[in-house]
Amino acid sequence: MKKMTAKELVEYIRAQNINVEIYGNKDTLISGFSSLNHYKPGSITWIKGQVGSNLNKVKLTAVVCRPNVEVEAEVKMVTDNPKDVFFTAIEYLDDFEVVSGIAKTAIIGKNVQIGQNVFIGEYCCIGDNVKIGDNTKIEAQVVLHKNVSIGKRCIVKTGAVIGGEGYGYIKRNHKYYKVSHHGSVVIGDDVDIGSNTCIDCGTIDDTVIQNGVKIDNLCHIAHNVTIGSNSCVVANSTICGSVFIGQEVYIAPNSVIMNQMYVEDGAIIGMGAGVVNNILENTVNIGFPSKAIRNRTEEDWKKY
Repeated sequence: MKKMTAKELVEYIRAQNINVEIYGNKDTLISGFSSLNHYKPGSITWIKGQVGSNLNKVKLTAVVCRPNVEVEAEVKMVTDNPKDVFFTAIEYLDDFEVVSGIAKTAIIGKNVQIGQNVFIGEYCCIGDNVKIGDNTKIEAQVVLHKNVSIGKRCIVKTGAVIGGEGYGYIKRNHKYYKVSHHGSVVIGDDVDIGSNTCIDCGTIDDTVIQNGVKIDNLCHIAHNVTIGSNSCVVANSTICGSVFIGQEVYIAPNSVIMNQMYVEDGAIIGMGAGVVNNILENTVNIGFPSKAIRNRTEEDWKKY
């Protein structure tokens, strides 16, 4: 764990284009981080909302908070986005070691292209012609089917399955016949994919996950889906086949988007919503079937 003054830490945070003001003793030494509920002297913590009545009983060394929060501390870092400032700070303080390499139990197919500083965990199965970009981490028991392409600085968490054939059938004379899949999955840079999430390959064209997308645990992304850059798909959500999702879309937990829907840039899909019609740009949509209730606000943009 690094140790530094509050001034040094704020200078680093500002270098990441994050707005933060500092009050109090700028030479205060910060030697770690902790939560408010289990505060450790000498550490930095953060306040998400308003403070409780018992907080003043705790002597805080350094705290990150919003401008309207009244709290006593040796040094305060004040910002409109305390979560961003706090977690940027602890990432810098946490002097972790970058691990790379391929586990002995991993199975690697033919013609696989692996970039620099890539980690592939225990019992992974990497199919033929897969591409993995620099500084990407593949955790244990991940399956990447043939021809999958993953960009730089991605994280694929334990148990994810990417590039397998999805649910596709033709019904003829009361029987179902499997539709062959000829596409793959193309994943951009800085993408996170959660544990036990499945992303199906395309039938003809590829399934595409663009740069900066964050997908939570236990999500299902069906064939031929496109997810635009910097969008989020949160736990247990299902995106059916041939859905197009624009940029900076937020899809809350347990949402379902019916096949062939179009979700425009900046839209929010609320928790448990069922999308059966196209979604307009920058709207907030809730319910089943989903309905637009308002436009996305500045506070929404900060939070989601």
